[in-house]
Amino acid sequence: MKTKILVFLTSIILLSCQSSSSQNSNEKDVKSMLASYINAGDTNDVKKLTPHLHGNFRVTLYDEKKDAVSILDKSTYISFIEAKKFGGYKRTANYESVQFIGSNMASVKVTLTSPGKPTLKNFYSLVKIKGNWLVLQDYVTLIP
Repeated sequence: MKTKILVFLTSIILLSCQSSSSQNSNEKDVKSMLASYINAGDTNDVKKLTPHLHGNFRVTLYDEKKDAVSILDKSTYISFIEAKKFGGYKRTANYESVQFIGSNMASVKVTLTSPGKPTLKNFYSLVKIKGNWLVLQDYVTLIP
């Protein structure tokens, strides 16, 4: 009986460690992909940016001054990056939280800062398709 209990507890511990290891790996993958996505915007590199975007990607921007929401679809966002209306300067990303919904969806809260520029609070919605993490939505608000 003691042997069965010991085997059961050992199995639970091993499964717990494996799950934690898998989540750490997913978190590293998500942060790495987001770093590439952010860098591509910072350098206005549409060629590097596009592979990180889901087909239904959108940017949702809340403007506190206007108390309004603006939504940009994928093609509009890409055109703004290409025309240098957005991006073009290096930002520092502070990853505040990464939450997984199952194994194929994630929500990531990031604060982006750059000297002399507005601070942005971004909430990314990500989806994992065919083993690749993609940005589905970039919800942004400016921090005064």
